[in-house]
Amino acid sequence: MKTYSTGSWEVRFDAAQSRLHLACSGSFRSEDFRESLLVALDCAEEHHVKQWLIDYTAIGNLDEAEENWLHNHLFPRIMMTMGTGNYVAVILSERCYQTLLSEAGLFGLQSYNSFIIINTFSSTELAVAWLNDSAIPHAS
Repeated sequence: MKTYSTGSWEVRFDAAQSRLHLACSGSFRSEDFRESLLVALDCAEEHHVKQWLIDYTAIGNLDEAEENWLHNHLFPRIMMTMGTGNYVAVILSERCYQTLLSEAGLFGLQSYNSFIIINTFSSTELAVAWLNDSAIPHAS
């Protein structure tokens, strides 16, 4: 079910999998980026969604301002409102993935704490498989 859409962002809630899908189709705008993530968080709160699939393949790397916004605003809000066990699979273009891999190493593409478990991929299939294998589909 489509929850939110702009010219460049789409947020969908897959009720059968209890999973949010966020995708950017290009023409990145900071306002749309932030708004789509906040809409997704509202949907996660409403439906107790603990899995996120975020596709950034069309936009490349996020700039420092957006990285800071994620770490200082969105992630703390997820932790406060959603509790532990939130799985986030991030899909990057192959080029961005390889750049990050060479800079940070494989473990640098993952973040594990009890609140938000993030893993980065260059393939949608691998990201979905990780969510299917690793995550609790929804809060009890």
